Amino acid sequence: MVSIAVIGGEGSGRSSLASKLGKKGNTSDITMYDFAKGDQILTIIDPSGYPVSPKPLTTALGMSEIALLCIPPAGMDAAAGECVIAVDQLGLEYGIVVQTMSDRSNPYELEENANNIRSFLQGTTARDWDIIPVSTTTFEGMEQLKEAINELDREITVHNLKMADKSPRVVVDHSFNVKGIGSVILGRVIQGTVHKHDKLTIYPINQVIEIRNIQMQDVDKESAGPGSRVGLSLKGVQAKDVDRGNIISSDETTAKDIELECIVSKFSSGLAVGSTLHMYVNLQSTPVKITGITIDGQDVGEARAGNTCKVSLSIGEEVSFCSGDMFLLTDLNQPKQRFIAGCKYNI
Repeated sequence: MVSIAVIGGEGSGRSSLASKLGKKGNTSDITMYDFAKGDQILTIIDPSGYPVSPKPLTTALGMSEIALLCIPPAGMDAAAGECVIAVDQLGLEYGIVVQTMSDRSNPYELEENANNIRSFLQGTTARDWDIIPVSTTTFEGMEQLKEAINELDREITVHNLKMADKSPRVVVDHSFNVKGIGSVILGRVIQGTVHKHDKLTIYPINQVIEIRNIQMQDVDKESAGPGSRVGLSLKGVQAKDVDRGNIISSDETTAKDIELECIVSKFSSGLAVGSTLHMYVNLQSTPVKITGITIDGQDVGEARAGNTCKVSLSIGEEVSFCSGDMFLLTDLNQPKQRFIAGCKYNI
């Protein structure tokens, strides 16, 4: 089981590709697709509200282990570049570049575009991603793409097995009430294993709950390990009180003030004390104000593009996180490249 974000700008072919990889499901600012055959289960997420807003992109990436970066025959554009920056700042390693609409290009154009893409990816976590030409019209390259996804799925499965004994964490992406069942959430187990009848807490609302039932692909399960996309029936909470980005766990840090280790994007205008930005972490989204910046142990007023620094933030509302979580600082007023810094919380 693996979750896949299909990303790119408008006209990149991402939605057409997503629809060929799975059956359409829930639609909001993201559109979900599902595929299940034998032991293979895929969840595909199209950030359909992007690039108008960066939030659908950060949500899709936050829900996924693999990213498919869609580049049309016209080549890289501002939105594709912003997607690469988000992937890099979040530290995402697993992905594939898909040259979409390959039937509209000749081999020379595909090779030239691939070289330009490879040049742009240098120095990012996407630098070694495969580049695969695909047509959703002629289906050229689709089998090669599916095999590349399967190979990454196998690598991720090995990684997830190492996370199975950690304390459980489930990131919620949808919540609703089901008649006769009660409160149900949909989400992904990002570490550990959840079991039926486990008593855990939903953060940051600090509500103790019990897992009544676990479903995967509409099949009842006794437990679910890391990487699993689950539906959980919960006792002890109302669905209306659970939001996207809430975390079901046994122990999270919840705060409105935080210090993060940050790398400022080389494509940004930098960070400044007193400025107001927007922060994304684990599907949570909130305004933040920069209250302090430290470089090499010295307090400074700003951090320039490419700087490594520590940033103190005053957060608009309580968020939940744990050591190692990745944060994105975003300037929503920028016309093109809105992701300013990738940050990590370390105890």
